[in-house]
Amino acid sequence: MKLLEQVRKNRKELFILLLCLIIGFALRFYAFDQKSLWIDEVHTFNDSREGLKGQIEYFKVHPTDFLHPPLFYLLTHIFYPFEKPERDLRIVPLIFGILSIPMIYFLAGIFSPSIAVPCSLALTFMTYHISFSQDGRPYSLMMFLGMVGLYFFLRHLRTHRKLDLALVALSFALLFYTSYSSIPFILLSQILWFYQMSEEDKKPGVTSFLILNGIILLLCAPWILFLILNYKGQPITNTFFVEDFGSLWNILLGIFNDWVPFAPLTMVTLVLLILFLFLSPCRKNALLLLGSVFLPVGGLFLFSKLFHIQHFFSSKYVINFLPLFLISIFLSITVLETKFPKWNRILRFKLLFLVLFIASNFIILPLYYRSEKQDFRGLVSYL
Repeated sequence: MKLLEQVRKNRKELFILLLCLIIGFALRFYAFDQKSLWIDEVHTFNDSREGLKGQIEYFKVHPTDFLHPPLFYLLTHIFYPFEKPERDLRIVPLIFGILSIPMIYFLAGIFSPSIAVPCSLALTFMTYHISFSQDGRPYSLMMFLGMVGLYFFLRHLRTHRKLDLALVALSFALLFYTSYSSIPFILLSQILWFYQMSEEDKKPGVTSFLILNGIILLLCAPWILFLILNYKGQPITNTFFVEDFGSLWNILLGIFNDWVPFAPLTMVTLVLLILFLFLSPCRKNALLLLGSVFLPVGGLFLFSKLFHIQHFFSSKYVINFLPLFLISIFLSITVLETKFPKWNRILRFKLLFLVLFIASNFIILPLYYRSEKQDFRGLVSYL
């Protein structure tokens, strides 16, 4: 009888996941090629015109240019000569933005099967994620690769299989070849080595840690060597757009504004994250999860102040931590459901939060579809 109920539950979840995939595709495909390119996408256009050999030759001839990691531009180069740039430059982000929906289902399911569907639903309707799925930049690819790496990382914590370690290393290495902004994620996500998957699971030994980081370093070594040989003292940030990094409070406020927009949703999320720390049956796990989300922000802030980096901060630079942010929220709601079962039967905590989350994003979504970051196409037509 229990087996039959489990099969029915699995079928129901797969149906909802398929529905999320269809809706997520529709929301991300709609008008994805209608907006004008903006300045960052123009950089993508220029950097994607050459294959790997052409990019390496370019950096050798122009050593003063910033050395971008090549993976995203090589994937985008597949669609060269970009007969319609507004479409061709956004195909790769669109694909990985859509694939992120089932990926967060599998990742969240490792933490707790009860939050897999809610996390998928939240990401499906998240305007923030829709926007990066329609942006010719590497951020949706970064988030997808980060989730793949975390999935196999957490599976290794449970199974101790060496194959999982190799897949983690491959995912993290691909992240490195996609963007340097993924380096804090690669480093700081490893505090999850201390995460306790269950009371029965034994923690992996130091050998696993050394194997993982050894493989990552080995896979990244060719590009690191290329950087060392070709670095001529060029700036590591854009010197044309100089802007103060901002205060830590404003940075955190900006992240919450992007990820959980509008005051009601923001306040509910803050309360849930605080309650997660105090009510979770395993506070160490709660602290590790929240630390993995917010430590990178504090670390980047201190790094910018220590080395006087004059560059603006955006939540997109920590987009790899968004899945853990959503997972922490729904794990907190799961704790509340366990602590207050009578209230949960009346209020349906997860459903209530999902309604608030989706409604907040639906308010922004029409405005996003009508907006333009920079209307270069309109400017050209005007001139």
